[in-house]
Amino acid sequence: MNETKYKIALGNNIRKIRKSRKLTQDVFSEKIGIEPSSLSNIENGKSFPSALTIIQIQQQFSVRAEEIFDIEYLDNVATIDEDILKSIELLDIDRKRLLWKIIKALVC
Repeated sequence: MNETKYKIALGNNIRKIRKSRKLTQDVFSEKIGIEPSSLSNIENGKSFPSALTIIQIQQQFSVRAEEIFDIEYLDNVATIDEDILKSIELLDIDRKRLLWKIIKALVC
């Protein structure tokens, strides 16, 4: 993955964290000690967050590093539904039943 794509993916993860807490960029940036314009640049993939910013996000919002740096997932998110359906089609009926039970347990 090139640097630009990595910045975008990292910024998307940070935006997802912020939005999951229902915070504006102003409030989120204040809590992690950076300017709103800096947060905007990070979320839009224009700049990398500093190590201190990453630490502040982790501490202020109880976020694991994986939530910030899981870039592989973002690369695949566009095709995940398609991949799941293709995989299900390959299963025999017993495994489909088992998968159905697992999904039902996760959704409940």
